[in-house]
Amino acid sequence: QLAGRWAGRVPEAGTLVEEKRDGFRCLFFPGLDRQPALWTRNGMPMPGAGHILVRLLEVEQQLGAPHFIDGEFQVGSTLAATKLHYDSGWRAGDAGTFYAFDCVPMPDWERGRCYIPLYDRKAALVRAIETTAPRPDDWEWRAGSRGKDHGIDPLSSIPDQWLFTADEIRAEASRVWARGGEGLMIKDAEAPYVRARSDAWQKLKKAGVA
Repeated sequence: QLAGRWAGRVPEAGTLVEEKRDGFRCLFFPGLDRQPALWTRNGMPMPGAGHILVRLLEVEQQLGAPHFIDGEFQVGSTLAATKLHYDSGWRAGDAGTFYAFDCVPMPDWERGRCYIPLYDRKAALVRAIETTAPRPDDWEWRAGSRGKDHGIDPLSSIPDQWLFTADEIRAEASRVWARGGEGLMIKDAEAPYVRARSDAWQKLKKAGVA
């Protein structure tokens, strides 16, 4: 699902708002070999993210069925560091965090529409991430990691809040920009998921930024 630009309107009952991470859109779903993998928005494999794939497989198992999981991949909290990691690929080893913001059962995603509202989809995703989160006191290392990421979770859900007016949204965007963030995603919490551009998701970024 792709977002339109925020037009300044807010439903009377308010709207769900998330910070927009400045990284690479990253998608979890099966490839042609039917094996789940991580992909860029353009359908290219996401290199150097094996530690994230392991966690998403755990989350999918907790969800109880195959799922498409949508998020943002970011290294070192900046787009520049994320691009550098992507260009170096597997040679630099695994790095980065996957900021998940949606999940859709695979049959629905393959059809291009899911009627489960966003707030229910995200609640299920957050529960699955929290339930499967690694414990710092776990003695077992992830295979092949040599303990590098022991006790550290490379998977996080993006926190959200409920805002009620355009002024509240602009004020929150200003706070995000003041600390170097990219902007906000403004989402209709009751809307279905559609595999297309939709005004159910809208983005608010600084003027002049694409």
